[in-house]
Amino acid sequence: MKTKFHLAKRASSRYASGSSALPQGGGQAVALIDERYLGWLAQQQPSKPAHPLQRSALTVVFSGLARLCGAEGSLTRACLFTDQPPTELVDGVLLRMVPPHALDGGLGLVRSLGLELTQLASRGACSMVLIASDDERLIPYIDEAQWRGLKVVLVTDEASQDYGRLTGEDPSWARLLMQADRRVALHEAAWAALTTPGANSHMGRVHEGDREADSGFDMPPPDGPPSDEWRAQVERVIQEWWRDETPHARLDLYEEMQNSQGVPPETDRHLLLRVRRELARALSFPEKKAMREMIRETVLAQPPVVDETVDS
Repeated sequence: MKTKFHLAKRASSRYASGSSALPQGGGQAVALIDERYLGWLAQQQPSKPAHPLQRSALTVVFSGLARLCGAEGSLTRACLFTDQPPTELVDGVLLRMVPPHALDGGLGLVRSLGLELTQLASRGACSMVLIASDDERLIPYIDEAQWRGLKVVLVTDEASQDYGRLTGEDPSWARLLMQADRRVALHEAAWAALTTPGANSHMGRVHEGDREADSGFDMPPPDGPPSDEWRAQVERVIQEWWRDETPHARLDLYEEMQNSQGVPPETDRHLLLRVRRELARALSFPEKKAMREMIRETVLAQPPVVDETVDS
C-alpha cells in the first residue's frame, strides 16, 4: 500500500461559504508536469519518438489542452518537475528540480508537485490545473485543492479511455484518474509537437470545430468495426491526399512501404489529422487499423510512374 502524505490541518475559516472560498484566477490555468511520466507515456505510443521531449512545446500543447477543457483564460505557466539538469531555458516553463526516481521512489516529486498544487489553490492563483502524472500519492493533495474550489484535470493518453481495462491492469493509476474533475488525452498532433524538433508551430490554435475531435478522452469513438459509410469517407480523404502527392513522393512511399509492415510515422500522423477533421471526432483503435490498411492498399496498388525527362 502506497504511503499517503497528510496535509496541514484545515483551518475552521475555510468552511466559510461564498465566493471568497473559490479561486480568483479569472479562468487562468497552470500545468504541473512530471517529465518522467510524460516521457514514459510517449514511449507507449504506436510511433515511439526518436527524440527526447521538446520542452519548448509544453506551453503550446498544454494551452491547447486547457482550452479543450473549458479554460476561459490563457495558460499562465507550465511547471516541469524533472531530475534532468537544463541545457536551455524556455519561456513560460518553470523548472522544479527533484531527486532521481531511483533514489527516493518519486517521493520528492510527489511532495514538490503536491506543495505547488496546494499553494495554487490556497492563493487563488488560477481556476484550473492540468496535472501530468500517474502517481496515486497525489490524491490527498488533489483532494485538498478541489476542496478549495480548484478544478483539477489529469492528462493521459487515448489508451486510458478503456477505464474498465485500466482498473484491472493498473488500479493505482485508475484510482488517480477517478479523483480528477476531468481527464484529457494527448492526441496525435500533441505528441508530434512534443517529440519532433520544430513541429509545434501548428499547435498554436485550437479551432472551435476541432474541439470535440481533439478532446479524445471526453468524446470516445464508437464501438464496433468501421461501417461502409466510414470507409467511404476515409477513402475519399486518402485519395485526395494521394492525388496531391508529387510523383517522387509517391515513389518514395511505395518503396518504403514495400519493405515494411506499417505506415511511415509522418504519413500516419498527417492522415490521422485529416481524417479526424473530416469525421469531427477521434478514431477508435479498429478505425485507425483500418485506415492504415487502406493507406497501404492505395500506396501499393501499383508502382508510381516518374517522368525522368522532367528533371533532365
